[in-house]
Amino acid sequence: MEQPLPDSELIVSTPERVSFDYQVAGLGTRAIAQVLDLLIVTALLTALFFGGLALGVYLNNSVLYDLVEIFGSFVIVFGYFWISEALWSGQTIGKKAFRLRAVGDRGEPMTFFQAGIRNVVRLVDFLPYGYGVGMVVLFINGKGKRLGDLAAGTIVVKDSDYVWLWQLPGGRPPPPPAPPAPGGEPAEPVAASTPALQPAAFAPATPAEMVLRRIDPELRRFVTSYARRRPDLPVDLRAQLAGQVQANLHAAVPDVFSQQGPLAALDYLADLERQ
Repeated sequence: MEQPLPDSELIVSTPERVSFDYQVAGLGTRAIAQVLDLLIVTALLTALFFGGLALGVYLNNSVLYDLVEIFGSFVIVFGYFWISEALWSGQTIGKKAFRLRAVGDRGEPMTFFQAGIRNVVRLVDFLPYGYGVGMVVLFINGKGKRLGDLAAGTIVVKDSDYVWLWQLPGGRPPPPPAPPAPGGEPAEPVAASTPALQPAAFAPATPAEMVLRRIDPELRRFVTSYARRRPDLPVDLRAQLAGQVQANLHAAVPDVFSQQGPLAALDYLADLERQ
């Protein structure tokens, strides 16, 4: 379920009763990003105009020029937004520049068809001029949605900052072993350290299923769902989800949790689940 808040935040609750929040993009930021996208579309249309004109003059065929202009303009106006948002997970160049992203109502990545619906309805949002209908609808519904978002089941949110793995709690690789002291006894052999987030280094002697059976049933259901959804979740959201169940993760796999943090522990259990 989703809960829009007065301070422009959207809280999404997963079926596993874990919540995470998005900050809904404001009208000003969306407008500036849209202006940048419209400038790019205008530049493409200008290039199309001169290209079609040159082709028509070269072939002495005005009908061909008209066909190129009509068909090309349609492809540029609809294709730019549709293809960009479909291929870049809800982002155009303007949205990328201002760290915005269109996502589904439950925070899931936007599909190809959702991108198509929200951009076809853009024609109505643009009426009578300059997104007049879209801005009126956006203010009325109170959820930061224009008609295209309502029709496609999407919402524009501020894109979360990118997080490197070493910036996560416990995500930094362990330091290398100290060299042997000069003139002293040779140091005991130390096993080579493995890269971060490599659960195999902490594999217990018992089978994976035995480990999973010992954990809390609620955590087991959460891990099962997380393992299925993990390929579609960005790393910062995965870290946030792991942080909300870190007490259970610490109890389930204390070694992994202590050495590499909650996200590594959650990924470790997810890998066991997939096995």
